[in-house]
Formats: sequence, structure tokens, C-alpha cells
Amino acid sequence: MGADSHPTYALLKHDSQLCAAASFWRVPDEPVPFEGQTIYHALEAFLRRWPLIICRSPFSGTPGLILPSDSLGEEALKEITRLGRRLRREEKASLLIFDSLDSKTARAWPGAVSYSYGVPGMLLNTKANSFDEYIASLPNKESRNIRHDLRRIEDQGISVTRHQMLSDEDRSAAERLYRMVEKRKGPERNPWVDPMLANIQLVDGTWLAAHSAAGELVGCVTEFEDNGMQMLTHLGLSETTQYVYFALLYESIRMGMEHGLHSYYWGAGTYAVKKRLGFTPIENDSIAITL
Repeated sequence: MGADSHPTYALLKHDSQLCAAASFWRVPDEPVPFEGQTIYHALEAFLRRWPLIICRSPFSGTPGLILPSDSLGEEALKEITRLGRRLRREEKASLLIFDSLDSKTARAWPGAVSYSYGVPGMLLNTKANSFDEYIASLPNKESRNIRHDLRRIEDQGISVTRHQMLSDEDRSAAERLYRMVEKRKGPERNPWVDPMLANIQLVDGTWLAAHSAAGELVGCVTEFEDNGMQMLTHLGLSETTQYVYFALLYESIRMGMEHGLHSYYWGAGTYAVKKRLGFTPIENDSIAITL
């Protein structure tokens, strides 16, 4: 997040036992659409003056919310909403937003307006315990495609290394590649890439760096793990080298298998590729907006 963003954590207890939690972020620099249009600068100025309070997990793009599944869930939701509204007033913010929800939850949110982006995240659940087992678990056509990709990756001399910390030079190169992908995807700009990469060690993150046969950094992605699940973010790719994307994805799965993981959340986009690898969409592309 940006320098002016800061979190507030809410912890709820019932009978002295923790039952729910939420992470709220003051966000004055949320990416906005309409870049290049007059309204774009007006929205930027508005958010700097009256920021958003967003309940989210910024590294993963997942909800910043943990609720009990029993009868306490509804009461916990109401209390977290009340705390969020109080924080919005204290921070002189414009809106309170609960991010990355399924549509049913967003529509049922007390006193809120819901909206869906229509871009669900992609999740893989597998029983495989090794990369070879994972490949063998896929349909024959997809297994052959992956083995073909791996041969081409080797033929092109693409290598992927793992890093728990990034130098200033690494971060600069990673952001440059990320901006190339971002530019191809659309007008929204993520201002938080550098500070998030600078702090991946705080969440036991791993930066995967792909190099060409000549040693040039041609791709990268950030991986981190939580509660038995792998999450990927900050994909960066050059425009000149083929099979780099596949090299990063396969290395991510290989590392997850080494760590005993069986769930992989890779966010939205590149749906055809992810479906080929066994991923399925999950409904997490709605938000609840409240005052």
C-alpha cells in the first residue's frame, strides 16, 4: 500500500474466545478507472482529500474478514460493520468498502450497496503430493501440453530462481515488468507494488524470477502461503520471450508441492490457461459499499 495507507485491525471475542477479525485499510490512492479522462484527476483529488476505508487483505486480493460459521456470524458481521463505520468517521473517509466478497454475501450486507466486477479468481484444489503426480492427475491432453511446455522452457534456456528478499535493483526491475503487464491489461494502476515487494519477508513471501539464457530478467511473480494455500500476485512479463509465463506457473506449483500445499489461488485473468491447469473459478468479485 502507499505511504499514506495504514491498517486498523478489529478482533471480536465471545466468552473470552476470539470469534471474528477484520483488517481495515485507509486508502487515499486506490486505483481508479478513466485514466486520461478529466474525471480521472477529479477522482484522484477526491480520494486524497476523502480516502476510502477498505476491508481487504492487500497482498492476496482476498477478503480482510474472518467470520464464524455458526450462529454468531450475523452478529459478528453487524459489529464489524459498526466498527468500520466508526473508523470511517474518525478517518474522515468517504466510503467504507468490503472487498472480494461473493455476490450473496455482498447483497446481504447490512445497509450496503453491492456491485460485482465479473472477474472471478481462479482456484486449484489437488490431492497430488509432487509435481509429477500433479501432471499425471490431469487429462492426457493437458499432461502432454505441460510436458511440451517444459521441453520448450528447457530448450530456450529459461531458468527460475527463488528469493525471500529483493534488492533495490530487483524491485525496480520487477516493477518495470509488472507495469508492462498492467499496461496491457487496462488503465488501472496499482501504486503499491514497490512497498509490497519490499516487505514480502514479513509474510514469508517468495519472489520467483525468470531469466533468459542470456541472464536477462524476463519475468517474475510473488508467491506467498497462508493456511495451506498458495497465492500469486504481482506478475511481471517482458514482451519478447515465449514460455516465461508457463515457467513461472510451473515453478510455483512445484514449490507449493514441496511445501505440502494442496490449494492454489491465482486470482483473475488468463482463464483459458488456468482452466487447462485444473483451476476453477470462485465467486469473489463483489464488493459491499456503505457510508
